[in-house]
Amino acid sequence: MASDDLDCLIIGGGPAGLTAGVYLARYRRRILLVDAGDSRLALIPRSRNVPGYPDGIEGRELLARLRAHAQQYHVPMQQGRVERLSGREGAFEAIVDGQRLRARKVLLATGARDVVPELPGADEGLAAGNVRYCPVCDGFETQGQRVAVLGREIHGLRESLFVAGFDNQVTWLSMGSQESVPPEAMARLRQRGVLIADQMPLHIRCMPGEGVEVEMADGPRLMFDVLYPALGLQHASGLATGLGAELQANGQLLVDDHLQSTVQGLYAAGDVAAGLNQIAVAYGHAAIAATAIHNSL
Repeated sequence: MASDDLDCLIIGGGPAGLTAGVYLARYRRRILLVDAGDSRLALIPRSRNVPGYPDGIEGRELLARLRAHAQQYHVPMQQGRVERLSGREGAFEAIVDGQRLRARKVLLATGARDVVPELPGADEGLAAGNVRYCPVCDGFETQGQRVAVLGREIHGLRESLFVAGFDNQVTWLSMGSQESVPPEAMARLRQRGVLIADQMPLHIRCMPGEGVEVEMADGPRLMFDVLYPALGLQHASGLATGLGAELQANGQLLVDDHLQSTVQGLYAAGDVAAGLNQIAVAYGHAAIAATAIHNSL
């Protein structure tokens, strides 16, 4: 090992990466956190299920607090994107904007991205808070409202059922896919009183003070308080699969109880690792992985 090798390279500066940085810094390990600056946390208008914030907290504010916490322990951070990851346990090598880094261990905290509807107005609705991506995070706040779920086949149906559990008036915008859903699943939908609009949506319009309007292909304009796209996630696992790491069917990295991937010395935490996509889960992942990394070193 060269004298300038890192104990651990952390890739990703969201909740998982920053929490892992704090743990490893407190374990007095030689680390570097490389962050591309596109954490999904920054897109959250306000989260009300983060422990310790009973009135909720904006995503950007939470990200700033996590960074300040890491800076308190002098976690080295470098802005950039890891272009390539190679090597093996004890001798990983990463290329970051042309710079070569070596590390004994690597922790991937690269997260995931929501699949955004290819519809005009989706970004504006997200900024206004009428378009949301996580009913696990904020379904509680939608109680008694008009809620739409935009998603195909069984995935869209299941999210519609989940949202209906908050006593909402739910409409499944099935995008022409309801005929491919098993009859027993459709029966469950009817039992919960979920409406179905099977035509293709054409446009989303945020209407301040009124909600979000969805223009459908056959003419009607449907009005909702909240719209949940349920089009899936794209997990940023390419660096790991390039080393031969195995994935689950949903695209998350397969990890063991210590958050180590199927590649020895390569760990994962947060949304990229197998588990529920939640900030609180990212914290827990980071604590487990960082401690396992420290102990193995």
